[in-house]
Amino acid sequence: MSRMLFLAVLVAVPAAHAGEAVMTWRNPEAFTDIDSGDAAQKSFSKGVEKAFNAELGELSEQLPKGYRLEIDFTDIDLAGEVDPVYLRDYREIRILKDVYFPQLSFDYRVLDAAGRQVAGQQGVTVKDMSYLNGPKLASSGTAFYYERRMLREWFGKALLPVVK
Repeated sequence: MSRMLFLAVLVAVPAAHAGEAVMTWRNPEAFTDIDSGDAAQKSFSKGVEKAFNAELGELSEQLPKGYRLEIDFTDIDLAGEVDPVYLRDYREIRILKDVYFPQLSFDYRVLDAAGRQVAGQQGVTVKDMSYLNGPKLASSGTAFYYERRMLREWFGKALLPVVK
């Protein structure tokens, strides 16, 4: 009997946090670096957008019920740099080096369930100049791992304390 009660409480806990996120890109053709290398640029850009949306969606679940995070990316500079590489054929691939650190710039606001702004800031820039020295490598299979890690760190350190 007590086990069933525990499970019911465990299932009810996530409902207390049910925020949402809405992401936009302002003038993406002017972003510093979302270069696909040899991949199709449109498909690559959609992949970046999908990965960021997924990350922000997961993060917004930590917001209070009914809260909404609106984030407008004004610049994206992905980790690494696309350079030509001479292997069997001439190809352009993304090379990760310390000097090619990721950087994201955006404006955001958080609205409560009544639609009132409870937090927000323009001109936010997050970067990770030592991204290759972190605990996990991007080769883990997570798309845009370094950028997603920066979003998680910003969300946990700068945003959550303000809205909780």
